[in-house]
Amino acid sequence: MIYFIILLFFFIYSFGLFFIDHIYFLDLILIFNFIISFIVGISLKKHGKFLLKNILFISFIIICNILFSDVVSSFKVGFRLFLAIDYTYIMGYYFNPTRIRIAFHYMVYPLKLWKVDIDSLTLVIAISLAFIPILIDEAGMIRLSLKSRGVDFKIYSLIIRPHIYVITFLNNLFDRLDELEKSLIIKAY
Repeated sequence: MIYFIILLFFFIYSFGLFFIDHIYFLDLILIFNFIISFIVGISLKKHGKFLLKNILFISFIIICNILFSDVVSSFKVGFRLFLAIDYTYIMGYYFNPTRIRIAFHYMVYPLKLWKVDIDSLTLVIAISLAFIPILIDEAGMIRLSLKSRGVDFKIYSLIIRPHIYVITFLNNLFDRLDELEKSLIIKAY
């Protein structure tokens, strides 16, 4: 039940964050994020490294907002986005597939009123979420293999010849899915 409450708080936090306009409340939320990060056990070095990776994206969003709005509100949007990314990282560090499955089990529990098999539904959600890192690893391996073959990764070549990347990615993806299906059958899922 605690995982459900934490996940529900995460959804409310992520949604409500963009309705807070006062900068002091946003500063308090930043302090809250660092306290939660400390409680979860994320080292400052690891946390800072992750946030530095996202600074370029947040800066791009701020620059785009400056084109359409004033500077202060653009920085507020960037700061909110920074806080949302930060808390998402913290929750991603805290939740493992089992905790996510338990949280979603309680979240979709009211669907039992309509005789929905929530155990199967939560299993599908857990498998889907566990498959995301596999997709990221697969995309990285495909990129390295195509680079070793001399394929260029510029925007122009991605637009002109997308079939090279898409076919290779889908082929390897379906191979991985086949392996996953066989392993789940063996485990009697």
